[in-house]
Amino acid sequence: MDRKAGLSSDSEALDDDARRAHQTELLRKTVEVCWESSDFYRGKLEQAGLKPDDIRDIDDLTRIPVTMKKEAMTARAGLGTFPLHEAKRIFVSPGPHFYAAQRRDDPPPVRGQTPLAYAFHAMGFRENDIVLNTFSYHLTPGGFGLEDQLIAMGCAVVPAGPQNTEVQVEILAKLPVTGYVGTPTFLKLPELQERTGAMVRQIYGSADGLYPAYECWAAMGMHLHPDQVIEVLDPETRAPVPAGEPGEVVATVPNPNRPLLRFANADLVVLRDDPCPCGRTGSRIARVAGRADESTKVRGMFVYPDQIAEVMARHPEVQRWQAVVEKNAQGTDDFRVAVELGSEAAGLLDKITQELRDHVRLRADVDAVAPGTIAEGAKRLDDRRSYE
Repeated sequence: MDRKAGLSSDSEALDDDARRAHQTELLRKTVEVCWESSDFYRGKLEQAGLKPDDIRDIDDLTRIPVTMKKEAMTARAGLGTFPLHEAKRIFVSPGPHFYAAQRRDDPPPVRGQTPLAYAFHAMGFRENDIVLNTFSYHLTPGGFGLEDQLIAMGCAVVPAGPQNTEVQVEILAKLPVTGYVGTPTFLKLPELQERTGAMVRQIYGSADGLYPAYECWAAMGMHLHPDQVIEVLDPETRAPVPAGEPGEVVATVPNPNRPLLRFANADLVVLRDDPCPCGRTGSRIARVAGRADESTKVRGMFVYPDQIAEVMARHPEVQRWQAVVEKNAQGTDDFRVAVELGSEAAGLLDKITQELRDHVRLRADVDAVAPGTIAEGAKRLDDRRSYE
């Protein structure tokens, strides 16, 4: 089986003029959906003095205000266009915030034409593959979302999740699994690729329902999704940045259930625009360069300083605190929280550890440090990982 051949859609190989026309169509479609079905986005358009007829081509994109991720978190139903009681599944993000991506009565997807089908095909997945899915199925959309997309392109899915690794080893030994999806650290994928020569590729996505880029077999950067309008902008000026310089991802996606209109997800990326041997055109993401806001992603979950602060505020013994994220020798994320205590309290560190796990949905190593260890004005959430 040739796992490198073919494209999913003609839109993956458009020239500049055709891409411009295609993006104009995507933009107008997104604005129409937002105007008709989203109180949040309609309000933003009205505040900017805009109506759908004002958006005629892709150059009008800059007239539309950018939506920040924090704004979206306060929107009812997570920017969805339907009430949550009509949802197929309701997901939970820290806060808590509730959102849904599918209605129960949505028509079945067209095989090979779902948002992630392009990505899976580019990376080598094919119809009748058996795929081990190790993304979590617990409250978050990762497991279910990828499962639905894989099934829609004709794959069989083993809903493994990230636990029970011994059982998963047995599954791999007895079932002819041909594909894997999960976080890179779960299987130590860079090490696995180097040792075995397996085809390991990545999708760039987030819980916002955004999948803006994916790698192909050539592994020369992640192709921007042709059916989304992806800008990479200076976080302060909102001007486009040239290839090779970091900028924030701002996405416009015409999803009728959960549209995104100039949605800034706070990820900083660097683009490249040299040709790719796979035949797909347009820019690619060369690397992720960090975060434009205070939040950071740890083990696949976003963490916000305010979430940690809410836990610490429950304990007057905590005088000062700092959370630190680092890569350990195994290449996985270490998440540590140092606290300066005004007085000792039996079991306090264990209690904070559990409360952080409940509130942030991540386990942190919580340690008491001597007064004065944490500098005044230090970053509350210090991401010390290298993105080079």
